[in-house]
Amino acid sequence: MASLSKFRALKPGVYGPLPTFFDDNQDIDFASYKRHLLNLATKGIVPVCAGSLGEAVHLNYDERTQVIKFIRETLDHEGLTSMPIVAGVGGLSTRETISFAKAAALAGADAGMVILPAYYAAALSSDQEQVIQYFVDICEASPIPLLLYNFPINAAGQDMSSGVIEAIMRKAPNLCGVKLTCGGSIGKLIRLNSAVKETPSLNSDRKFPFIFLDGLIADLVPWVASGGHGTVSGIPNFAPIATMKLWNYCNNSEPTEAESKEAKRIEAILARADIAAVPAGIRGMKYALNKIKGYGIAPRKPLLPLKDAEGEVLMRALQELFELEAELKKAA
Repeated sequence: MASLSKFRALKPGVYGPLPTFFDDNQDIDFASYKRHLLNLATKGIVPVCAGSLGEAVHLNYDERTQVIKFIRETLDHEGLTSMPIVAGVGGLSTRETISFAKAAALAGADAGMVILPAYYAAALSSDQEQVIQYFVDICEASPIPLLLYNFPINAAGQDMSSGVIEAIMRKAPNLCGVKLTCGGSIGKLIRLNSAVKETPSLNSDRKFPFIFLDGLIADLVPWVASGGHGTVSGIPNFAPIATMKLWNYCNNSEPTEAESKEAKRIEAILARADIAAVPAGIRGMKYALNKIKGYGIAPRKPLLPLKDAEGEVLMRALQELFELEAELKKAA
């Protein structure tokens, strides 16, 4: 396995899953991608590409690597050479995931994120040792550290318990972290953090600090208070300034009364936006970004753009978030 020293370590913070924008011919629109990437990255949000919101399953092998290379070149050109890139590398088999991880490493990714294969979910769920072995095998073969991504909705209902995740942590030293987008995530976080405290070697034997990331911005404040290290949320795509403002408040150990009041206001608005944005998925994400930024509205087929009636409902639900972002942008 390649040396890990050349890769940028993942640190506590806000990670933004980037949508992949397409033109009228359904080819990748790199001009829009660049505008959006820099809007987030220049505010301190770490890019995550080829994930669920990035339509990884709609990108072929070459397109995945093209996106990673493009992000690295764009960040470096803007002087953001120390910012890491996280790339979705999950495949439908152990062999395919390893292949994606190796390609991502060559293209410039610093870490990979892996969701469980969904096609044979029933067979995988019948014996959790298969799940543990899957992550052990891909971590051993991957040249970049990997994040375990527990997202039952996009994994045909497979929901890894804290016990299974802990077993993987103990057996896979190239696992650099966990992202939890699932019910009971804070309870799982508390149990996993407890395991790390009880067995310090789980961290000390790694070449990088282990990080716990949440998948819902609505949970960010209690997540950090419970020992979490940040979030991978779609909300920064709409409101990077507000998201970073809330992150900074989460890390302020001695806030003033005014700061605490402002943090609660921002938290509430972002949480309400999360409730609307998450069910809308990539179709809703692209509809809203088209309306506020002018990016391409269409996902790749077979998905079709959100209908206007649904989109207008979503835009009304997100309106206070847009107003908050404009207010904070003006104040800055």
